[in-house]
Amino acid sequence: MKETAMTGFIRFNGNPNVRWSPAGARHASDVNRALDSLASRVFGTAARTENTAVDLRADVRETATAYILQLDVPGVAKEDITVDVDEKTVRIEATFKRTSTEPVEGETAANAVLTERVNGAASRNFRLPQPVDAELATAHHEHGVLTLTLPKKNAATQKRLAIN
Repeated sequence: MKETAMTGFIRFNGNPNVRWSPAGARHASDVNRALDSLASRVFGTAARTENTAVDLRADVRETATAYILQLDVPGVAKEDITVDVDEKTVRIEATFKRTSTEPVEGETAANAVLTERVNGAASRNFRLPQPVDAELATAHHEHGVLTLTLPKKNAATQKRLAIN
């Protein structure tokens, strides 16, 4: 029996609103966002109410002399980011702090219709193929992107010993 992949559009009132493809969902958060969007359209409000931190999405590149990691950390101050480097392991943690939901001047108190900004922390660990020099590593935070430059340690040079 031939199995077919379940992909296509989820229809609401005859209109395609959400594209669904399990193979195309790279992260569980993508699936959650799609389901939240659908629930919001069906029920008129956001279905999820828990305040959990978002994923730290990253790009890792390798040059001849270093590894370069770039992580999206939108809305996170550099003081709320920690980076630990140890030989082949890099750990990044970001703390998300939601700003106040107090009414803006001239507005009255209102119930939240949609709340997606979160409080919490998210972290990522990376295991690199080669040891890096933590002493020469640098971190730069600009426009919501954290860029780490992790120079590779020089490979131990082989030395032939003379026998006396």
